[in-house]
Amino acid sequence: MSGTWRVVTVGVILAAMLALLGLRLWTVQVTGVQEYQARAEFNQVRVVNTPAPRGDVFDRNGVLLAGTRPSLAVVVDMALVTDETIDLLSRNLAAFLDEPASSLLETFANANSGAQLILAMDLTEERALLLLERREDFPGVAVIPQPVREYPGGDLAAHVLGYIGRPSAEDLERPDVRGNDVVGKAGVERFYDDQLRGTEGLVKYRVDADRTILSKTGEKAPQPGNNLHLTLDAAVQAQLQASLREGLELARRLEMEERVDALAEVGIDARMALARQEAITAIREAVARIAETAGIKDEDEREEAEAAALLERESLPDADELGEGDVLKALYDGLPVDSAGVCVPAQRVVLGVDQRSRLSGTVERSIRLISVTESRDTKSAVVVVDGERFVVAEGDLFATTLRTTTIDQDRIVLTHSDKWCPVRSVGVVEDPRDGSIIAMGSYPSFDPTAFVSGLTSEEWELLGTANAFTNFAVQGLYSPASTFKVVAYMLAIEEGIYPLDRPIADRLLGTEQPGEDVAFGEEQAVDELQPLTSDTDAYNCTGSLRFEFNDGSSQVYRDWKRGGHGPLDLHGALQASCDLYFWEIALRVWNERSDDDGINNENLWQEWARAFGFGEATGVDLPFEKQGLIPDRAWFREEQRAGTGRVRATGPWVGGDLMNAVVGQGTVLVTPLQLANGFSTMVNGGTLWEPRVVDRITDQEGTVLYPTDPVALASVELSAASVTLFRRDLQQVVNGPLGTARRAFESFGEGVEDVGGKTGTAEVIKAEAEVDQVDTAWFVGVAPVFNPQYVVSIVVERGGSGGKVAAPIARQVLQHLVGGSESVTPLEAGADAD
Repeated sequence: MSGTWRVVTVGVILAAMLALLGLRLWTVQVTGVQEYQARAEFNQVRVVNTPAPRGDVFDRNGVLLAGTRPSLAVVVDMALVTDETIDLLSRNLAAFLDEPASSLLETFANANSGAQLILAMDLTEERALLLLERREDFPGVAVIPQPVREYPGGDLAAHVLGYIGRPSAEDLERPDVRGNDVVGKAGVERFYDDQLRGTEGLVKYRVDADRTILSKTGEKAPQPGNNLHLTLDAAVQAQLQASLREGLELARRLEMEERVDALAEVGIDARMALARQEAITAIREAVARIAETAGIKDEDEREEAEAAALLERESLPDADELGEGDVLKALYDGLPVDSAGVCVPAQRVVLGVDQRSRLSGTVERSIRLISVTESRDTKSAVVVVDGERFVVAEGDLFATTLRTTTIDQDRIVLTHSDKWCPVRSVGVVEDPRDGSIIAMGSYPSFDPTAFVSGLTSEEWELLGTANAFTNFAVQGLYSPASTFKVVAYMLAIEEGIYPLDRPIADRLLGTEQPGEDVAFGEEQAVDELQPLTSDTDAYNCTGSLRFEFNDGSSQVYRDWKRGGHGPLDLHGALQASCDLYFWEIALRVWNERSDDDGINNENLWQEWARAFGFGEATGVDLPFEKQGLIPDRAWFREEQRAGTGRVRATGPWVGGDLMNAVVGQGTVLVTPLQLANGFSTMVNGGTLWEPRVVDRITDQEGTVLYPTDPVALASVELSAASVTLFRRDLQQVVNGPLGTARRAFESFGEGVEDVGGKTGTAEVIKAEAEVDQVDTAWFVGVAPVFNPQYVVSIVVERGGSGGKVAAPIARQVLQHLVGGSESVTPLEAGADAD
């Protein structure tokens, strides 16, 4: 009986299973047939996205600065490449592309399974047809149109345009960016990337079970991005870049001439002999002081004096250990030079193990990498330079001019540098009527086209050594030097704050005469000095200023013109760039900052500087802009608290700090764009514009989508009389007998009387010998000065004086702006003036 029940149970189970199977077959063959047909069709179709052309970029006159051209590309879809076909594909592609099969295999191995690899561009139609006809030999390969970015002007406006590249990790956080996309990395390519990028298209292919492409079944064309119309003028931009290049070359030649002249006066042997004698004398004096301490009766005092003298002795170099580089500095013949024998600020040197090379210089040196060793996480290298052996780690400075940047297992990368050589030149041309940027650039520069096909690591490092990719017009921070006296000028004339009376007698000394430096001799009493009351009151602008702080300490500041300027009012002080006049304005603000009847505002100068846009970003439509710095007591205290090293570790913010800031030295920092924008505010009557490089955005049919109208950020209350006087004084800097830029503009030609400006010379490296001192040169020009349409800001980093180097560069640009390219005269050095 039990056996019968078992048979029945098994029968029931089998019947249920057969019923379920029948129901499933019915579903597959009848009710679900459409769904499965769609799935089968989908399995035979492969969709490939096609990139959209980026929008074009034009100058204000319609000149194409960045465009896109079509290109047929060899694209490998890794989703269609199997383990069985990868060897065949590598061999056939290697023959087709004339590349090693091993290199292609490595590329495929490192790619994601769904990646689409572009292996070649610019195929001819004949070669593209060959691939299509032999699909079975190239599994997973398609020929797809690809947009290629091009820059017809080469490096023209490179820093404004920027460049493109594969997305970074930060870029990939954007929801519309994928790993294979191309995005803007700098300039307007980056700032307006969302506008320039179009909408992807797609191509559908039919594939078989082996993933071989059989045919193209459909296509959706990509939609190009929107176009940018810049405020830049391509012709002015070209002139600016040419003048910046020639100006930097001029600055470097002038530097070399100064070195030759210095060595002609006193040769290397004489300088070395003098240095050795000074070292011997210093050591003897230290030893003598040690001996003298023996006579001190108090034992503690004697030990303390002996220890101090001994420490001094040990810190002094022996005469026979003095190196030429340490003694000669800028005159050292091992500093790097180019093929013409002119200085260069830095050269990149790469050496493999046991490789020998030559270091450039007026006298070449031999260098060889002996070995590289690794101890734990630290690598070191043994290098021989002209027979002298050095063991160096990354970051080490050795052999006077060399610094180790990278040590690998079998090579070393060094920077061969000359810190006295002019580094770069930067310029901005702005329309002060609305903040439009007409031209902007810095030199050395680069060609954005190089990023389209991809820079090699060596090319990237070579350009990186010169910081060629950085837009120093918005990212470079510099002390503005005497160009910044215009802030104190406006403060003085608007607030009625002028220096203390200083007719003939010095502030403290009654023995000084015009044109003489302040002496440290006997002081004599003078009557209490009263402030000057107008911009036309004369001030005795001598070669130096001695002053006392509230704590009783005194200090002497030297004017850039050691012999002094004689009696000058506010206007003459700006034209001749008299330091003393503006230092005295700072002293008055400082000394009367808490006087209810006086100034009663410690930050009065800072407030005026910030009103003209200094100390904060301008808001220009370019990435990575720096905001600059206007220092004050609060900032000073915060820097001390944080221990940044940018200010003194101890002591308060004092009047001397304000005096340095007023003449654009100390910790004041501006960008060339900020300076152009600040001057624009002053000459246009007080409107602080937000600078812009894009005028409008249009679609492919030319319809304006986004006009970028001028934006006024603020309005500074300036009297019409102040603006008129300021323009006149700028005009006299170029045209007047006291003008520091007069010499630089001698060859300007017709219309020079309508040009004005201000020079500046910022001390970078202070040295005892003139040839070792390094200054950054500035000039800001305005034209037409009484109806301003252009403001030109020029800086030459480590280039010398503003009147000698920066002003001639600006002169060429202003000549082009006023009279066209045919009016531009050859670049020549101006006078060595602040």
